[in-house]
Order: sequence, then C-alpha cells, then structure tokens
Amino acid sequence: MSNITPLQADDRRRVGHYRLTGRVDGRAEADGTSPPMFLAKTADGGTVIVTLLGKERVADAAARDRFAAEARVARRVAPFCAARILDAGIDGDDPYVVTEYVPGPSLAEVVGNEGPLPGPVLEALAIGTVTGLAAIHQAGLVHGAFGPDHVVLGPDGPRVTHFGVTPPYGPATPAADLLGWAHTVMFGAVGRPPVGPQDLAALPEELRAVVAACLTPDPSGRPAARAVLGQLLSRHYPSSPSSGLLAEGAKQARAAARIPASPSSRRRSERAPRHSRAVMWVAGCAACLLAIAAAVVYITRQHPSTTAATTTTGSGPQPRRTTALPAGVPASLAGNWSGLVHQTSPVLTVTVQISLPAGSPAGTIAYPQLGCSGSLTPVSVTSGKLTVDQTIQTGQDNCPNGVITLAPLPAGRLAFTFRRHGGASPAGVLTRHA
Repeated sequence: MSNITPLQADDRRRVGHYRLTGRVDGRAEADGTSPPMFLAKTADGGTVIVTLLGKERVADAAARDRFAAEARVARRVAPFCAARILDAGIDGDDPYVVTEYVPGPSLAEVVGNEGPLPGPVLEALAIGTVTGLAAIHQAGLVHGAFGPDHVVLGPDGPRVTHFGVTPPYGPATPAADLLGWAHTVMFGAVGRPPVGPQDLAALPEELRAVVAACLTPDPSGRPAARAVLGQLLSRHYPSSPSSGLLAEGAKQARAAARIPASPSSRRRSERAPRHSRAVMWVAGCAACLLAIAAAVVYITRQHPSTTAATTTTGSGPQPRRTTALPAGVPASLAGNWSGLVHQTSPVLTVTVQISLPAGSPAGTIAYPQLGCSGSLTPVSVTSGKLTVDQTIQTGQDNCPNGVITLAPLPAGRLAFTFRRHGGASPAGVLTRHA
C-alpha cells in the first residue's frame, strides 16, 4: 500500500461515519490533481480508504445528482482484482468515496526495491491488472490514471486501486487505460519506466503481442480490456473458462500475491542488516489467503530447524558418507535460479528464487509474498548435490528454518527440495538466470 503518514494539523478527523487515522500519499489523476486520501476506521473497527473529491464535484444540485448516480454505478464494479468501492457520500460540501483497503506494497515499490519481476509473476500481474480494468470498464467507468502506483500486490493477487467514480471523459478513456496497462506491464518486465517499443523484447513471448497491440498510437486501434484478458487466458483455456472470464482472471493472478509482513517481522527487519538488491524474491499462489496461512503454519510445525549431518549409534544402517564441509558454493551451481516449487499437503505452489555466488560462504533466499528472507549456508556435497541450511532472518513468524538440497539436472536446471519429515517434501525445478 502507499506510504501512510500522520494526519496534518489542518486535516479533518472524521468524514461521514469514518474516523481518519492517517494520510495516504497522493497519486495524480488524469488531470494532474491529487485528491486527499486517508486511511480510516469504520464504526466496527475495519480499515478503509477515504478519498475527498473536491467541492467542485457537487457545486450545484445537478452536480450532486450526477455524483450520486456515478457512485451507485461504481459500487457495482465486479469484485475481481479491483479494490471495491464500499460507500460514497457528501459530508457538508465535501463529496467522498470509501474504498476497500488492500494491504501490501504497490508495484512501483516492489520493482523499485527488487528489480524486474520473474516471468510467472509478470504474467500473473498482467492478467490480474487487466482483469481489474475489465471489471471497471464493464461497469461503465474508467480508471483515468492507471500505472504502477495504482497496483497493490495484495494477499490474493494484484488489485487495481484509486479508480474512483470516473465515467469516460476527455483523456480518461478505456483506450487510455489500456495504454497505461501496457506501460505498467513493461515497467514490471524491465524494472524502470519503459522508453519505447524496444522494451517489448524484455517481455515473455506470451505477453509481447498483446502488449504491443495496446501501444498502438491510434486509441481506436487498441483492444478492449476484456479482449486482452481473453487472449491472455486462451493459453490456459482454449475455450471460455466455465467460471467466467473475470473470475478466472482473478484466479490466475494469485501467482503475484503477497502476504504483508507481520509487525514483529518488520521490527526485526529494521534491526537486521539490509540485503543487497541481489537478494531475489518469491511470489506464489494458493487457493486463498487462508490456504496460504494454513500452509505456512503446517510447514512451520513440520520443519523444525535441522542440520544436514546425521549421527547414528549402535548397529543399523549408516548414513551415506558426504564430503567435508564445502569451502563455499560450488562453481557448477553458482548463479541466480528461479522456478516453481510444489507442495501437496496442504496444496501450495510458490515461485522460488535464490542467489548462489560462486565461492561465497553463503547464498540468499527470499519469500516476499510471506514477508520472509534469509541466507543459505552450504553444509555438504554428496554426489554433486549441495545441501544448504536455510536461516530465515526476516519474517520468522511466517517461514521456518530448514534444510534444502540442490541437485544439478540436464539443460542447466536445478532440482530444489525442502526436506520434510513425515510427509512429501516440497520440490521443484529451477532454471538459471543471468
């Protein structure tokens, strides 16, 4: 979510039935203005965002009627990858809109801190954001200022935020939203604002053509959001998905979900040394937030910290002999790796990225979706397999320490296994990246 700052001395403390608790960094609208936005509490303690739209929106009776009609329409936006509009009203002479609060970082923050998104997460981002725009356009509204600041990577996937109750008008059109969408996807791919069509080369092949179509200079030549979503989903569903286009888009977008770090994790993170930007990050998907949380609890209980060495006494099978403690990461396994890791009980799939500098005494691993990051310390090498200890340094409430084995595979791939006692170990295949 955007940066929250304390209320200023001249800020209101209440709007309608809502108690304001902080200021949300302003985001420019299509006309360059930044309406004041506030974090607020409902009567039952829930958290929402309140946006003041300016007295000129309700300057006369006709304008008030128009605002009330637009607000009714906005509340009908389908709840797929778009922050819901919960309420709207006029307090004195101030019209306001109340929207759902989505916890999580903005896309601009994620890319600014961590660099370009990996392929599976970028595709999920593209699907989720165009799903949100399709839901908004379907209600007869437009966003009007779509960009990386208006995308929050929440616990159930990317959400389009700050779209208000704007009907198509002037430069705020569905076609302009699709141009903003194309620029946003390219931003996620290259890690900076795009400079031209040459940045299309950074996109995965499955995204390149549809993003290029949305960059067409003539707005009338750009596809509609729903058509873009259908094209992106056609790779997964040759025929129309039975659950509906928007629902399926929201489902596919969960691969870009993130779970905000707990307050205690954030405090520990502030005390810990800052990792370099070479620390890679993970975004994963699960059926829903509760499923992810349940999986984390389950793994934590099943994975007490272990070491790779095994000690036996008396008679019985002896452990396989390993080499001495390696001096560092073997050159054959060095590099940056990423891929999907699957768990069967409970079901969970995450995108894993690790960094293993050649000869270094430690590598790095991160799970930003769960608010976790840590180090990988080489423990032993057995028949080419590297065993490492995972030590979580940020987000210990959400992720366990444990032991990981990494084994080379043909074609420059790496087998990843998180050792689990008493059940199937989460495993997957990683590929090396520059």
